[in-house]
Amino acid sequence: MCGEILNRRERGLCLGCYCDLPLTFFWNWRDNPAEQLFWGRLYTEACASLIFYREDCPYKAIIHDFKYNSRRDLGDYLSSLLAQKLITSGRFSEIDLIVPVPLHWYKRWKRGFNQSQIIANSLSRILGIPVANNVLKRKRFTSTQTRKTHDQRWRNVCGAFELKNIESIAGKHILLVDDVLTTGATLDACGNIILALDGCKVSIATLAFVE
Repeated sequence: MCGEILNRRERGLCLGCYCDLPLTFFWNWRDNPAEQLFWGRLYTEACASLIFYREDCPYKAIIHDFKYNSRRDLGDYLSSLLAQKLITSGRFSEIDLIVPVPLHWYKRWKRGFNQSQIIANSLSRILGIPVANNVLKRKRFTSTQTRKTHDQRWRNVCGAFELKNIESIAGKHILLVDDVLTTGATLDACGNIILALDGCKVSIATLAFVE
């Protein structure tokens, strides 16, 4: 961020930039803004985002570089920080499976990776919870959600996902993972088809929350 060369003990960000991260502290906060975003739309057990994503904040460049400039190291670094916060909160201790929001095959081919998969793998490594990659499928191509209005985002992802291997998540508490939480349209679409199964619960974790 600041351009300083990292020393041997630093990873991802220098100590100064790390200390300046716009942390949300949602992991310690019931009925936080992320959870309120889903009220009346998706029943969640808990929601947390690591940092705030603000237009006037230079730290949004971290998310951009991770997602669009193939800086998987930054995604892994932020995800490891998020995992540590989830552990200390105690609100995510009963998760059974981590499920990343899927990309359409064309977008994955074009980008080279699914950013939500990177996050899920990092969380899994630290939390010791398995990742289920074969549960959600994006069954049709959707245009980017960037610059869309609230209603346009909802229409864009309506009916875009389907469940596979239903028996593997029946009765499980699922942690849905994505990179940025804006309107919640994508996570809502994924979460509600999971909750349609008897006994399933859904929690949500993202790297960033848009203010």
